[in-house]
Amino acid sequence: MLRHLLLGFTIFTALHCQAQVERLLYVAQDQGFVYVYDINNGHKFLRKFEVPGTGEFKGISADPIRGKLYLSSYVGDQFVCVDLKTEKVDWSIPIIGYPDSQAITPDGKYIYLPKRHGGGWDVIDADQHKIVAYIKVPFGNPHNTWASLDGTKMYLAAMGNENLYVADVKTNKIIKTVGPFEANQEDPWSWTQKKHNGPKGIRPFAVSKDDKYCYINLDGVLGYEVGDISTGKRLGRVEVGDFESIRGNHLTTSHGVNITPDQKEIWVSNDAGPYVHIFDCTVWPHKRIADIKLNKKNGWISFSIDGKYGYPSSGDVIDTKTRKIVAELIESEKLVEVQFENGKAVRASAR
Repeated sequence: MLRHLLLGFTIFTALHCQAQVERLLYVAQDQGFVYVYDINNGHKFLRKFEVPGTGEFKGISADPIRGKLYLSSYVGDQFVCVDLKTEKVDWSIPIIGYPDSQAITPDGKYIYLPKRHGGGWDVIDADQHKIVAYIKVPFGNPHNTWASLDGTKMYLAAMGNENLYVADVKTNKIIKTVGPFEANQEDPWSWTQKKHNGPKGIRPFAVSKDDKYCYINLDGVLGYEVGDISTGKRLGRVEVGDFESIRGNHLTTSHGVNITPDQKEIWVSNDAGPYVHIFDCTVWPHKRIADIKLNKKNGWISFSIDGKYGYPSSGDVIDTKTRKIVAELIESEKLVEVQFENGKAVRASAR
């Protein structure tokens, strides 16, 4: 009898603790609002809150340790910190040179913010609320950023530059170059840009958890290229066949690539299709295993922390097992999941 009571108490406690995990999706909208969705309840819309004086967001990240949400805002050229509990602006700092898509170290201490017209990345100290370092790239317009899982490295990419750079977080120096990768110079738009503004180059990219491989979107390429981070060499291209290569919202064909949290699949955007194409990355060459038709044009791909949901920027919510669209959000490339336990933020995803 006692054994049964203890077993029942254990099951009840486990279910109770599980129920305490609140999973919220924060989705930034260009008119200066952040929409909040309940992942546990079919991605039900809960509320929205305004971030005054901001808009045209280029990046989003969250720090569960400090309980903060960060937004890079093209309106006002600023980097903004929002308190997750009050959903009010905590602090902001001006960014000269077009703030773009940032990444944050796992401990939440530093934010690496690319400046598209500034030639490099500002390093922001989250506790001091100020810029404490600057990382210059050889050329191009700094655009996207990725943090290594162990927090020791930052990956930096610039438009107009076909190389991926690796920076050491301790020294804030570039320690490795991966590439060059090969944008499609046969694409008429790429040729135009090459003639007037130099080569096109890298758009979104993703890095494996073990820091061995990078997956790169390039201008004019419907698909992605693969790089070996340890050797710095380009390994090859994975193209989406059987589909017409058409420029989408970002004036390129694929402006979205990501690796599933279990590291088994690469999801790549067909912006104008609009499709998400899925490749098995456990084999080489990567094998295309699914094509998911979206309801609207795409341009970015994110995942829930547990990998159960894929979030293309079209606003479609995709069940990663069934490949079915199961919910709909507002259209946005800027979204992040934050998990709460007993009202306290404990985990956050990365874009």
